Amino acid sequence: MIKKLIYVSVLTFAYGLSYAQIDSLKMNVDLRTRGELDNGFKTLIPKGKSAETTISSRARFGIDYYYKNLQIYLSAQDARTWGETSSTSTKNQNFTLNEAWAKYQFSEKISLKIGRQILSYDNERLIGAVDWAMQGRNFDALKGVFTLSANSKLETVVTYNNDDNDSNDLPDKEIYNVAEAGEITKSLQILHYQFIGKDKFQFSAIALNNVLQNPSGTHYDMLTVGINAKKYFENFGLFGSAYYQAGKNTSAQSKSAYQFSVNADFIVNSKFNIVLGTEWLSGNNYDTAIEKNKSFSPLYGSNHLYNGFMDYFYSGTSYFNSFGLNDYYLKSTFKFNPNSTIQANIHAFTTNGNLGHDKEGKDLSSYLGSELDLVFAQKFGKFVTVNLGHSFMFSGNSMEFIKNVSEPKNLQTWTWLALKITPNFRLK
Repeated sequence: MIKKLIYVSVLTFAYGLSYAQIDSLKMNVDLRTRGELDNGFKTLIPKGKSAETTISSRARFGIDYYYKNLQIYLSAQDARTWGETSSTSTKNQNFTLNEAWAKYQFSEKISLKIGRQILSYDNERLIGAVDWAMQGRNFDALKGVFTLSANSKLETVVTYNNDDNDSNDLPDKEIYNVAEAGEITKSLQILHYQFIGKDKFQFSAIALNNVLQNPSGTHYDMLTVGINAKKYFENFGLFGSAYYQAGKNTSAQSKSAYQFSVNADFIVNSKFNIVLGTEWLSGNNYDTAIEKNKSFSPLYGSNHLYNGFMDYFYSGTSYFNSFGLNDYYLKSTFKFNPNSTIQANIHAFTTNGNLGHDKEGKDLSSYLGSELDLVFAQKFGKFVTVNLGHSFMFSGNSMEFIKNVSEPKNLQTWTWLALKITPNFRLK
């Protein structure tokens, strides 16, 4: 009798799981709060200016519905800085629709996804979710996914942008003027191939074309192509990337730029590893002709993951279409236990392009400065994580030049404390 009861229970449970894949409803919640002490975040703080304290938060929830070959996902969020709106405000300008898309699986190998969605490829160097920023990043897009084999797939993406008021549009032009990464993108087309092989081998290739719109309404194409590769052996790994940009940017400048990175990961033991690497992003020289642009743009990448956590370059700054960057770094991670880790990263920054001369006619040094990032992470249970970070920027004279700060403090620092709660559960 007991065996029969167990058998029936197992069958009922298995049937429930099978049915859940046909008709199921899931929910995820993302609650974040981060306090920051800014004494040199993103730019140099001049002498005499006090450090600034801010607290920001995100409240995001998503509903994921499956029915046979159809998947529908809706995600809304409120992202804000504490105190930016009155406690009695009648309007909430911070509540937005983060994602809203439908995906249909035509067969085992072909699916189509349409709507507001996150696009993320290749460790988010060129395009990603920008999850560090409370608001994140998303696109209104149409995406096709083609499974070529058990180890490879191809994705295609198309976006089209316009404003909601065409009263100022000329008959033969559709104006769109929202700029990101220093460019005004009217349409975006992506072709991405990914292969995952044996022994932790990964390879991917991407072609990303931006149809850019000059304020006059004229359109230009700027094409970025690149590859990413990763290979791990027993206690050692190599990974890197290479990209090239061509065409014209929004300002009608001829684009010829590159990105290159190479990294070596030394796994000392199960608790400790060291990554030694460099990344070069090409840049303009001080005497580059006005009609040319040699500065590589990481466009929609999650730049906070790369050139230092203090975000002095590219991430939310005006450094795009500038002197470029050479980043030489040593990164290390130590695990105290499965729930506690500490990360220490050291970066040395130089410009890729020539800065020119100072007021006295002396050559400006390419050295910008060095950064030390320390982050401690502690997990509490399955859904709660606390992070404590502290960073130092040891700037050189040329950093003062590119940031246009003549008398900065001797030491630039940034401290942050973050709480993240991310439960997931099934509603049906």
